[in-house]
Amino acid sequence: MKFTLLLLFFALIGTNHAQKAKIKIDGDVVLVNGEPSFILESPLLSSSYKVYNMQNELLVVFNQINSFRQIKTSTGAQTTQHFSYLAVTFSNEEQSRCETSTYAVKKLMAMMIVKNGLVENGQLNNENVLRFCEKKGFYFSQRR
Repeated sequence: MKFTLLLLFFALIGTNHAQKAKIKIDGDVVLVNGEPSFILESPLLSSSYKVYNMQNELLVVFNQINSFRQIKTSTGAQTTQHFSYLAVTFSNEEQSRCETSTYAVKKLMAMMIVKNGLVENGQLNNENVLRFCEKKGFYFSQRR
């Protein structure tokens, strides 16, 4: 009985460990488990990104939007709140669109793309793209 539980424990740990992808950035090329997966391009000093497959076909555009809104404080005074977000446009059949928060470091952006399964085998995974856009929505541009 103890042996069976121990074996089950190691099987679960091994399965969990095997599902974590190792991500490395080599210039603009994102390597997933040592294999080139996609190209993540960003202009200097910008949080905007473009994602290409290894054949240099555009897959996704993450465009940084700087915005502000007027909010009332607890004292009744009005202040301006500045914020940034990424407007996302996918090159899938539906031309899916949504918004997400900004990522200051390219590796974090690559990790988000891999974790959500947006690019697989050099192409967009349409099912995961639709799920991602449904989950993210248009939180930042909605009037509050």
